[in-house]
Amino acid sequence: MEELVLHSKTQASEPIMREIKNMHDRNLFLGIYEDWGNKTCAGYPGSEGHVEMDAQTFADWECDYLKLDGCHMKQSEQGVGYPEMEKALNATGRPIMYSCEWPYYLIDEQKQINYTAIAQSCNLWRNFNDVSNSWASILSIMAFYNRFQNELIEVAGPGQWNDPDMLVIGMKNGLTVDQAKVQMSVWSIWSAPLIMSNDLRVIDPKFKEILLNRDVIAIDQDPMGKMGRLMLSNDNTAVYVKPVMPREVSDTSFAIAVVNKHLSVTYTIKFALNKVGMNHEAGYQIKDVWSGENMGILKPTDTLTVQVPATGAAMFKATIVS
Repeated sequence: MEELVLHSKTQASEPIMREIKNMHDRNLFLGIYEDWGNKTCAGYPGSEGHVEMDAQTFADWECDYLKLDGCHMKQSEQGVGYPEMEKALNATGRPIMYSCEWPYYLIDEQKQINYTAIAQSCNLWRNFNDVSNSWASILSIMAFYNRFQNELIEVAGPGQWNDPDMLVIGMKNGLTVDQAKVQMSVWSIWSAPLIMSNDLRVIDPKFKEILLNRDVIAIDQDPMGKMGRLMLSNDNTAVYVKPVMPREVSDTSFAIAVVNKHLSVTYTIKFALNKVGMNHEAGYQIKDVWSGENMGILKPTDTLTVQVPATGAAMFKATIVS
C-alpha cells in the first residue's frame, strides 16, 4: 500500500504542480478527496496507518481543502479517525479546510452523533445523503434539515458548518431556474458552504446569474454565521428566517426565504413579520434580493405578501430601521 502513495512534493509530477500553481495564481482553491479507512469508497488507497504522512503530502501539494470520507471505517473508529487527521493537518502548519463525513455514517443513529466533538475537529460536515441533480433530492435534504434543525442550529457557526452538499445549479437536465433559486435561497439561509457542482464552461446564463447574486451570497456569508430556522410550514409552503447584519444591541436584521414546494400551483403566501420572530419596533426596510426591488418599510404587525411560483422561492433582506 505504501508504494501507491506519493509522499512529497518532489514525487508529484511537474505538470501537476504547475496546474496547482495555475489555480492559485487565479485565486482558485485546490481540494482533494481521501478516506480515513484503508481504501476510499471507490477502492483507491486510504489514509489508515499513514495519516500524518498523507496530511504532510497534502500540505506539500499546497492543498486548501480536504474532504475525508469514512468508507471502510468502523463506526467505533469515527471518533478517533477524524480527530487524528485534524491533528495531523494542524501539525503541517498549512491552513487546510477540513470537511468530514463523520455524522453521515451515523445517519440512522442520530442520538449517537456528538456534534460538539465533530465541531472541535471539523470545519464542515456532511450529515445526510448525497445531493443528486433532481428536485426530489433537494426536497429530501430540506426535510432532513427541517426535522433536525434544533440540533443543527445549536452547533453551526463561524468555522463549523453543516454541509447539506453541493449546489447542483446549472447541471444539465436537472433543476429548473425556479428550483435553482430554492436551493440557493435555502442553502444561504442555512449558512451552508456554497460549493458548485457544474460545468462553468457551458452553464446557462440564467443559472450563472443565480450563482452570482451578490445579495444572496452576502446572506450566506453573513459575519454572524447564524444558521436560519424554518418558522412557518405546511405541506406545500415553508418560510425560513435567518438573523443577519446589521444589528443593534438587542435586534438584528433578517433574511427571509419563502418556498413553494407544490409541483404545479402558484401560491400567494402572507404572514405578519412578528409571526416569524421579527419584532423591531421601528420596522425593517425590505428588499427582494432576487428582483432587486426595494419594497419599503414594514413594521412587526405588517403583513408581507408574496406570490411564489410552483417549485420556486422568494427571498428578502429585512434591514432594521434605526
